[in-house]
Amino acid sequence: MLSKAEMNERDFQKLLQISLTDLGLRQTMLENEVSSVNEEMRSLEKDDKLDKLDMQIRAVRQDYEHYHQFVNSNFQLDVADQYRES
Repeated sequence: MLSKAEMNERDFQKLLQISLTDLGLRQTMLENEVSSVNEEMRSLEKDDKLDKLDMQIRAVRQDYEHYHQFVNSNFQLDVADQYRES
């Protein structure tokens, strides 16, 4: 396994962008699940499920904020663009 010291800056920034995109998607999926739970479940089940989802959303947000600190604002990368068909 390579260490971060062996990673060039472009690869590190790319890794951060991919990670932040993943965390953003996870947060959106959890928020969508919160909406679904609010519509479908009864109150006792709902409260427990919403508490668990809230804890997951907080953890994702905390990770996002932590890793976002390392992003070089001058580095431009469209994560999805490099995987599109030409």
